Amino acid sequence: MAIITATAVTIYAPKITATAGTITSSDLIDVVQERIQMITNNYFNSDDLCVSSAVTFNATANTITLDVGENWEDYGFQAGDDFLIYRSWRNDSVKTILSLADNVLTLTTACSCIDERYNSNNGPIVYFSVVQWPKDIQYVAAKMIWFDYDYRDKNAQQLKSYSLGPLSESFGSANVDDEYGYPIRVIQSLDKYKIARLM
Repeated sequence: MAIITATAVTIYAPKITATAGTITSSDLIDVVQERIQMITNNYFNSDDLCVSSAVTFNATANTITLDVGENWEDYGFQAGDDFLIYRSWRNDSVKTILSLADNVLTLTTACSCIDERYNSNNGPIVYFSVVQWPKDIQYVAAKMIWFDYDYRDKNAQQLKSYSLGPLSESFGSANVDDEYGYPIRVIQSLDKYKIARLM
């Protein structure tokens, strides 16, 4: 399951002008999910629900197959889980499980996989780990989606505020927006999730 559902966005950010259907079709959930991972340098993956294996990626069937004798469910994976793929040639990202049958994992239609260069036991060992999104991060994701949908790029460059009769509107400046273009008070909520990694 993604970091947040479109319905949850409308609950946590009730002033958003987009409907749940528009939020889903805009792909803003996926965009914000990737941005949160980039900002925090954290994939929110589990060290307990994981497996490393040589695998086969089948783009036509949209499946990932472990070595014979291994079983996804034995490692704690379940239908509906988000999971991280790491150290593959072309499939590194977070994807969602539609179904599991022994050593074959089928991705949801919103996700896809790419045939790898080595689709056999001779290929590299690929790491898979279930992603566990913290509950309170949904609030931050909703605010980021709201900002992206209703505010980003809607004011003129360098415009701080403007007035029309008794009404006025103010915009952020370099002092309140961080390098990712979101209000700093929203991004600061992610500080506790940031991870430093050695390259």
